[in-house]
Amino acid sequence: MEQVKQIAWGKTAKWIAVAAVTTTIVSGCSGKDSGEGAKASPSASASSSSPAAGSASPVAGPYAKHLDISWIGHNQIGKTNFNNDNKIKKLIEEKFNVTLTMVPLDVHNKEQVNLFFADGKTADHIRLNVDSTFVMEQGLVREVPEDKLRKLMPSWMKSIESMVDPKIVSSTMKYKGKLYAVPFINYAALQPWVMGIRKDWLDNVGITKLPETMDEFHEVLKRFTFNDPDQNGKKDTFGSHGLQLYLRGAYGLGGSAVGVQYYADSAGKVNASVLGDNYKDYLKTLQSWYKEGLIDPESITDLRPQQRAKWADGKFGVLADHPWWYASTTATNVTQMVTDKNPKAKIDFLKPFTGPTGDKGAGGAAYPSMQRGFFFGKNTSDEKMERIMAIKEYMSADDKFYIRAYFGEEGKGYTLDKDGVIQVPADYLNVDKITQEGIGQYFALRPDNWDFYKKNNVLKIDAPAYDVAMASPKKYNDINFTVAGTNDSLLKYGTAVNTVVTEFETNASSGKIDIDKEWEGFKKKFLDAGGQSIIADYQKLYDESNKK
Repeated sequence: MEQVKQIAWGKTAKWIAVAAVTTTIVSGCSGKDSGEGAKASPSASASSSSPAAGSASPVAGPYAKHLDISWIGHNQIGKTNFNNDNKIKKLIEEKFNVTLTMVPLDVHNKEQVNLFFADGKTADHIRLNVDSTFVMEQGLVREVPEDKLRKLMPSWMKSIESMVDPKIVSSTMKYKGKLYAVPFINYAALQPWVMGIRKDWLDNVGITKLPETMDEFHEVLKRFTFNDPDQNGKKDTFGSHGLQLYLRGAYGLGGSAVGVQYYADSAGKVNASVLGDNYKDYLKTLQSWYKEGLIDPESITDLRPQQRAKWADGKFGVLADHPWWYASTTATNVTQMVTDKNPKAKIDFLKPFTGPTGDKGAGGAAYPSMQRGFFFGKNTSDEKMERIMAIKEYMSADDKFYIRAYFGEEGKGYTLDKDGVIQVPADYLNVDKITQEGIGQYFALRPDNWDFYKKNNVLKIDAPAYDVAMASPKKYNDINFTVAGTNDSLLKYGTAVNTVVTEFETNASSGKIDIDKEWEGFKKKFLDAGGQSIIADYQKLYDESNKK
């Protein structure tokens, strides 16, 4: 999931992202390093005589020539019934002297996206939220001159490079050595998950401080299971419902649940995390805790709706998720779903606990990759490309215009509390309303950084979860090194090897197999399913990207 977070609009939509990645919340931010309070660059703000943001006055300067631009934006999932008379579209059109045509396409639906391009269709601005390798491979989008990108979108690039090492940006924004997508990332895509814990349960079972080691966490799970933490006189609770996040980190592994990471060691040798002894020891710990009855056995088959229903009902006391899902501004957030049923419930947030070797960390975020921004159609002219760059740069450089475009009119789409934090009314959390108004990410997609987001969007009551996430050592979900290129074997065999790992981890966790006896067979099966080829390709990409 693209972890791009959107205020109560879905984790993969804006200010994220996971898709869960998809996406995401997946699914940005700004602040001092990305233009907060700064004036737009000349390329974005036309000239000193240009009208202010939102003005209906004629546009002069470099925008004197009127252009017709077709636009595929980041729609709300499944919502393509756009209102072409929306105010955001009109503001952009008036300021930049363009006519925008909103192209109906659900950018989150891979089947629709594939069919759109297979029919020979295209657009000038193209934002996709599915694997977009094929549009570059098949020449469906044009190359972007890097010098022009950096000249015309300085605030956009500055914001990105305030979050990610410029060397990583430079290497990961290109596909096979060529630049096709305007790079994009935001704070939420870099943010690991957190583990929320029932603080009222800790009080009820006599634990006075949050666990800092794996042994202390184990003790919490036991008391949450056997010491009647909800004080109802029944044995009807579990410590957790799946707890892989910090436990994986305690063994030096990435990911928030079942998954494979391809990590390079200090000598530059790439291997798969699931082939190491740390993974084997992690599985043994997980199996022993399941056998003790500390983890809901149904967590192996439950999906997120079932997990959340049990969390809301107080059936377990520890839950891992993206901090956005704990925030009070998120519709159906996992904090309120507990307190609605039990007003005395309190949620606190664990920091990653240390494992047997002293390691710790949290997964949930992929290694930074820049190829998830937006493209230009293969037939888009230079002048249209430059005008689109000007629109997006202005959106990045001018916070006032961006907030107007993202949230709507002040007093309607949002208000400010006493601390200047944006408050979104309930009716503007509705996806149909967002689509109708043209707000959200459809036009207002930009690489927001944590400074901007924390200042403008995080209520004080929601800060603890975000603070823990931002301070956690990261254990990436996929790789821990920079590569300039695509792992073709991963595209070919990734599903097959992940199936092997999921099957083995499920059977190991539930105690259906003897891990030691099955270990060598599992490794061989993984390698034969394509794992060996994936590792070899990553090694080649690593070596090419790290040549002296």
